[in-house]
Amino acid sequence: MRPAFLYAPVILAAGLLATHSARAADVLGQPTAKLCFTLHDAALAGGYSWGKGRLFFGNHSYPVKITGGGAVGIGYSKLKGEGTVYNLARLSDINGTYWSVRAEATMARGRNVAVLDNNHGVDIKTTMRTSGAHLAAAVMRLTLRVDPGRERVDTLPTTCSFPIH
Repeated sequence: MRPAFLYAPVILAAGLLATHSARAADVLGQPTAKLCFTLHDAALAGGYSWGKGRLFFGNHSYPVKITGGGAVGIGYSKLKGEGTVYNLARLSDINGTYWSVRAEATMARGRNVAVLDNNHGVDIKTTMRTSGAHLAAAVMRLTLRVDPGRERVDTLPTTCSFPIH
């Protein structure tokens, strides 16, 4: 039988790794909402993006309109994604212009991730599935607008379903 003090370094290392992982997940702040969205992205040199989504915040969901664009791209892709929203205190703070650096190379199907942030301190960490033929590397500028008049009582989904209603 080994003395207990020989196991201490292993237990300490496991604890440090678990603490480091927990802190890495909290870098953006506290998750406060979820965004499910579809986005169309077309580019011929400059690009334009448009789409819609649904924001799940509290016990309600709200329709969201998305427009914007970026530079340096060619082709078309459709993105279906979901985003974890951080630091959203008031519904009106979701409205605004979000900035991100994004690169995409889609031929038939692909995946994409991006972190968006606006001037209200709201961050959105997105994961997206892409389809189409699109090559782009750009600083993206997307504008999100929520329609609070069309809210509905809703629960937070574990995963997003498409099409978005």
